[in-house]
Amino acid sequence: MNSTIAIDNPVRTQAIVNRYFVKAKKNLGQNFLVDHQAVMGIIEAAEIEAGDQVIEIGPGIGSLTEQLLLAGAKVFAYEVDDSLPEILDNELPAKIAGEDLASRFKLLLKDILQADFKADIGDFFDFSQPIKVVANLPYYITTPIIFSLANSDLNFVSLTLMMQKEVAERLEAQPNSKDYGPLTIAVQTQMAVKLALTVDHSSFMPAPKVDSSVVVLRPLAKKIAVGDVKHFNRVVKMCFAQRRKTLNNNLKNLISDSDRRAKIIAELGLKPQARPENVTIEQFVELAKLITA
Repeated sequence: MNSTIAIDNPVRTQAIVNRYFVKAKKNLGQNFLVDHQAVMGIIEAAEIEAGDQVIEIGPGIGSLTEQLLLAGAKVFAYEVDDSLPEILDNELPAKIAGEDLASRFKLLLKDILQADFKADIGDFFDFSQPIKVVANLPYYITTPIIFSLANSDLNFVSLTLMMQKEVAERLEAQPNSKDYGPLTIAVQTQMAVKLALTVDHSSFMPAPKVDSSVVVLRPLAKKIAVGDVKHFNRVVKMCFAQRRKTLNNNLKNLISDSDRRAKIIAELGLKPQARPENVTIEQFVELAKLITA
């Protein structure tokens, strides 16, 4: 049953919850977004325009999906909750700008981490054209999804993702800050990070205990060359193993020779008492190379 009231309106959301006896599943990290301003903030952050091809992850009951469609996007959605297709089919507008819903929206019951984009979406999207990813991500699986998308063969122009505020702050952190760490570095070697907006926990039904943030990730025109990725990531993680300790201390598990450690730290242009959060991404790249050598 379609309505003139937006799905993201708390009254409409509650009506849908009551009609279908649906409950937000904690094990899937579900929280329904009931803040129209926040939804439109995501649309604006993603720079959605008519004709855009959008992959949505976890559409839920369609709060964001509806506004993506009304903004003119063609939406392919991945969902794991098999109780939701009926709701989306009934509650999303039957026609959008004179077009049938089926021509603009397709849902696949599948875990995004198991996605085969070419096979899944090949008959719905034109892969020669840009693709945007938009999602309100479950907190517990945010990081795996980001890296799965970053390392996939999906030619995306942007990822606009709502996530736990704390994780967002780590993604956009800069050196010399408490939030700067392995996650920051792993993401920023591949993508530019922009924090678009913060969404209060009261904007969800049921309300989580923490606030959320919307982050826009765009692939770097030229990714930072880190050499052997596994080796680079291992070096970074070891350096942050005990972030309160100095870089010299953390490097003991990688370099036993104290004189060599001191020499490498000096070569990087760092002070002997430098801590891991004082090391820039470029310096970590050089460090990984020196340790290999």
